[in-house]
Amino acid sequence: SAPQSKLASAAGFVKKLHDLAVHKKGCTDLQEVPNEDEKSWSYGATLQTDSSFTSPCSWAAADPSTFLIRGENYLKDHRKIKADGTLMQMIGADWLRSNKREDNLAARPCSLVQKYAAGGGPEFFFVVNIQFPGTTKYTLALYYVIKTPLEDNPLLHKFVNGDDAFRNSRFKLIPYISKGSWIVKQSVGKTACLLGRALEVNYYRGRNYLEIQIDVGSSTVATGVASLVLGYLNNLVIEMAFLIQGETEEELPEFLLGTCRLNHLDVSKSVVVKK
Repeated sequence: SAPQSKLASAAGFVKKLHDLAVHKKGCTDLQEVPNEDEKSWSYGATLQTDSSFTSPCSWAAADPSTFLIRGENYLKDHRKIKADGTLMQMIGADWLRSNKREDNLAARPCSLVQKYAAGGGPEFFFVVNIQFPGTTKYTLALYYVIKTPLEDNPLLHKFVNGDDAFRNSRFKLIPYISKGSWIVKQSVGKTACLLGRALEVNYYRGRNYLEIQIDVGSSTVATGVASLVLGYLNNLVIEMAFLIQGETEEELPEFLLGTCRLNHLDVSKSVVVKK
């Protein structure tokens, strides 16, 4: 599958999905923190997007070339190369707070995923649900979509339909603090991490989606790093890339599933999930 890099096409698709996310009668499980325009949202659209990277508490897709991936000859020379695109488009994000874990967001009737599924479209959604521990539990969910058949990419197809052991052995995160405190940059680093080997990860497979739920609180080390990050959050620009690790010649070079850039998130602007 060729990387989907046409900005105009991506922008149009984002607008289409956001139009679908208008809050409908009966979808009352979200309560936004009061703001200037008192908007109500659906799951997948509670965090605003800003491709200019200027608005605080917003998301955008990060530049793929920021991240290094295994090259075509990695098994021989162990060299990594700059990524030149992503397989999926980022189309939404949630920034939530609750007194409990918020699991399987994609299955909720008020989610972008379900609204799009109701239209019978062929799109497949990939949701990364990152859960932070604490008395108040914060959830960061990132939504990606691919419009070509999964079968066109054998490794992705195997990952989506495989067992959890295989998924845990292959799903990688590359973090990067592009703006912020030196101590946070040093703590987070920029090394790819197999999340399933470091944290508790659960997977929810729906008809048109796979949601990956990452429990940051399952690791003492990760909890410490997360607490540090949350403490500096307003002053940080956080970039991430997600990919499936390639381990054979047929699976190389690697490809990025998607990227994100989070601009100066603010815990006070997270959306409250009603009990």
